Parts: sequence; C-alpha cells; structure tokens
Amino acid sequence: MKIAIISIVFPYPIDSGGSAFTFNLIDYLRKLHEITFICPNVPDHKKQALKELWPNVKILTTPAHKPDSFFLTVYKQALSIKQRILRNGPGYFYPRTHLAINDLSRCHYPDFLEQIQDELKDDSYDLVQVEFIDFAALIHLLPKNLPKIFVHHEIRYKRLEMEYQTLKNKTLRDLWHIKATKDLEISLLNQYDKVLTVSKQDTQYLIEAGVKKELLHTSPSPISFKHHDLNTPFKFKNKLVFLGPEAHYPNLDAVNWFLEESWPKISKAHPEVKFQIISKWSEEFKKLHIDKPNIEFLGFVEDLSQAFDGAIMIVPLRIVSGMRMKILEGISWRVPIVSTTDGAEGLPMIDGENCMIADTPEDFIQKVNQLIETPQIADEMVERSQDLTLKEYTFDNCGSTRNEIYESFKVVNA
Repeated sequence: MKIAIISIVFPYPIDSGGSAFTFNLIDYLRKLHEITFICPNVPDHKKQALKELWPNVKILTTPAHKPDSFFLTVYKQALSIKQRILRNGPGYFYPRTHLAINDLSRCHYPDFLEQIQDELKDDSYDLVQVEFIDFAALIHLLPKNLPKIFVHHEIRYKRLEMEYQTLKNKTLRDLWHIKATKDLEISLLNQYDKVLTVSKQDTQYLIEAGVKKELLHTSPSPISFKHHDLNTPFKFKNKLVFLGPEAHYPNLDAVNWFLEESWPKISKAHPEVKFQIISKWSEEFKKLHIDKPNIEFLGFVEDLSQAFDGAIMIVPLRIVSGMRMKILEGISWRVPIVSTTDGAEGLPMIDGENCMIADTPEDFIQKVNQLIETPQIADEMVERSQDLTLKEYTFDNCGSTRNEIYESFKVVNA
C-alpha cells in the first residue's frame, strides 16, 4: 500500500517517547509498504540523517523555525509575571503547560498545509495516517475519498485535566478551556475512519467520552530490545535515573515534584546516591534546584548503557496519557522501576511484582529506600519484568497488529 504519514513529531534522533513510538513502527512498516513521511519544522541535518537510515521512505518537511513567535513569547512572559504577582507558585511552570498554550484549531507552521494538499492531490495514495492530537483538525483538508487513520498518542483533554489538578491557582478560565478542548477533540476523532490508541485504557477512556466504539483499535508501539548482559544480576551503583526532556511538561512537573517532595529525604538517608536526569533541561530549571545535593543533568545520552548500569529508574509522573515508552525502555535495560499509578497506566505493571508503585512523596521515599537497601528485591523485580517486554511489545507483535489494521482497508475497498 502507498501510505502518507503526517506527524508533528520528527522521529530522529530518538530523544523522547513520541519519537521512539513513531520511529519504531515506521521502521517496521517501511519494509511492507511505500511510506511518505510528512512533518513540519525540521532542521536539514536531522532530515538528512533520517534519509540515510530510511532510503526507501519519502520524507517531506518544512524548514525549521523558532518554536515561539514574538507574540507567544510575550504571552508566556506575561503569564509568568502574573503568577509571581499572585504568588501562586513559581511562574516558571504554568506558561509551559498545555493549559496555557494548547490550541487544536491553529497551524503554526508556514507552508505546511499547502505541502500536504499538494502531495495528496494526485489520488495515488491508498491511506493517510495523521499522528498526534495537534494535527487532528487536518481531517478538514484531506481528500474526502482517501481512507484516514488517526493515531492518538495522548488524550489531550485527559492531560489538561491532570495539569489542572496540579495547579495551586485553579481558574474558571482553565476549566472552560478543558471542557471546550474535550468537545473539539472527540468531534475531530469521530470524523476519521479509524482511531488507533496506544493502550486499552486509552481506548476505554475515549469510548466513555463519546468516540464511536467501532472506530477504535489499540495499537501499541514496540520496544527495541537490547542484547546485553547489563544488570545481570542487578547491582545498585548509587544512582537514580529519570529519562525524558523538560520540553514535555509532564516530565517537568514530575521531576520538580520529586525534587521538592522526595529527593531531600532520600538524599539525606543515602548521601552517596546521585539523581541523574537524562535529556535536555534548561539552565533556568537547574537554578531552581541549585540548593539540592547530588543532582546531575546529563543532557542527551546516545548510549544509555552507562546511565542505566546499576540504576534505579523513577517515573514520578502526575500528568499522563498514552503509553510510557520510558518504562519499557527501563525494562529493556533491566533496571528496577518506581512509578506512580498514573505513570504505569496502560502497561501491565504490578506493585511489588515487576515494579514499585508510589503515589505520594512518602511512598517514593519508602520504596526507593527499600530498593536501595534490599538488593535482592530489586534483582527479583527486574527478572519478573522481562516477560512484559519480551512477549507483548516485540516488533513482530506490534508491527503485525498495525499492519492488519492497514490491510483491513483493502478488504473494505475490494
């Protein structure tokens, strides 16, 4: 089949859960189908690097530009000043939430819509796939007779609801924004021929919200398995690890919450332990926690083997939707994991069996300390987690699930 895939996330380098999800499935499916990948705002060096990896994929992009317009920058600064005046928490945070910047009805990428229409106008495609809720409204611009799939990586209204719950200053404006976004989101999804979620839990959420049940299919992402002897057996080497960039606000909230509420007591009990944060984080955020001991910001790490060698992975997420690739990544590196219930949502994680679940600062302190102080428990937990990734999230399993969904359109059109 000839398939066009439109995404707001460029899948290379693989530096986030979203990029890993997109990369892994296209890497599998490009061997079976003729793929065109369309994405805006991409630096030329990234595009060229991906072309070398995917010589049989047509890659269409628009040039990279600064992510914030002048007016959006001014707006964020005004929100920050307002928060400081109201004294309702550090002004650093709210302007970075989707509550502050979310808008599903605008496209901020010059020439991108024209590029899509020009590519699809010759009726040569069998299927178009749109990824990420930011682009759901593209349904109005796509050819009417072309079958359309939407891949829903993150339920936006669920994320906004969870962001709202973390705010010290809850406003009617934000509540109204959540309700309006939910109505728009559900309406857009119902206009696609199929809607693919990344977990059964997300499928259930969308059914309850009003998406037509017959449109919904669950199609998780595979994980790249590492063939290694790392952490066999697991031996703790005095480090906790968080994986993910600050630009994804749930990561920012998670790390800040952990640093404020749990890390000081863990560090006091175990002053030899370091907390290492992997991926891109700003100097401004680092200054917010300059008074806390033993924090290391590692930036982008190409080879994660050293970072995960003897590490305990923490996933203190309070704002979630979709599928936490970071948990599967941690399992593939054979590290014990401490996560919130929300962080582990959609994955078959069981507290005390293949992970530790902690939903309060006190729980995080207690369960991290337990793993530090009881190496046998940590090693047994790692062993029990392996079946999770080795069976359910293989490339063949996840890739064939997605391919069956594609092939179903052939039957309909036959």
